[in-house]
Amino acid sequence: MPAVELTSLNNRVQSLLLFCSDPHDYIQQLEELLQLYSSKKAKLGEYIPFKTLLPQLNVPQLVIEKIYETFPTIAKRYPKNILPIVDALWEKESIEYKILAIHLLLNLPLSKKEEANQRLLVWTTSTDENILHQIILEQVSNTELVDSPTLRNFIEGILADEEHELRSLAFATLVDIINKKDFWDLPWVFELISPAIKNANLHSYKDLSMVTSALIEKSEIETASYYFELFQETRSERVGKFIRKILPLFNKENQDHLQRVLQIY
Repeated sequence: MPAVELTSLNNRVQSLLLFCSDPHDYIQQLEELLQLYSSKKAKLGEYIPFKTLLPQLNVPQLVIEKIYETFPTIAKRYPKNILPIVDALWEKESIEYKILAIHLLLNLPLSKKEEANQRLLVWTTSTDENILHQIILEQVSNTELVDSPTLRNFIEGILADEEHELRSLAFATLVDIINKKDFWDLPWVFELISPAIKNANLHSYKDLSMVTSALIEKSEIETASYYFELFQETRSERVGKFIRKILPLFNKENQDHLQRVLQIY
């Protein structure tokens, strides 16, 4: 595999845009580009192998990132061609193609969000590859599709999983979603985190505290009311213990409000 010379790489990647009007030609050119930079063995300092059982091309990350940079342009110029390209990429065996498919799909305009949702649903249920789930999570908070039922169901499924690392990433993604200026569906978040709070432990305190901080920043009154009602409903020692840990996140008035309900029960 030749060393990655930046000027040459930029020219090759930009030339891909010349073939976007025909999905078949684009895929063929993309394959040739990836094969040019691929290696059967990763070279030290060039590539960190993915933790996956899927075949890998061992393409330097710089090459992949340069391809990512062209996706907004493709989405803008050829929105009708994205889905055929995405489908063709996902069908290929090597994980690099699937990762490119995820990134390109999440560049779809909002007018195509239903098509994106359908594919994400199929993808997330048809593979148990954690690396692919992780990449989807990392990209969710950067897309305008966060209001989609598919993405929400995906996050809910991850939070119900016992894989601690992936759960932590899902909580971090949830924080990013809450922090979005136009996001206000707090009841969905409250319902989503309730099972985790009812089963809170030392492993989840940090993640749940981060989510709580984001909720307080968005609406402290609603967040305090949520915890008040959750403890009234469950009267759970574990829920009470978690609320005591997060009390300092609230202002004095809401701390007193929550303290009262904790003392009553």
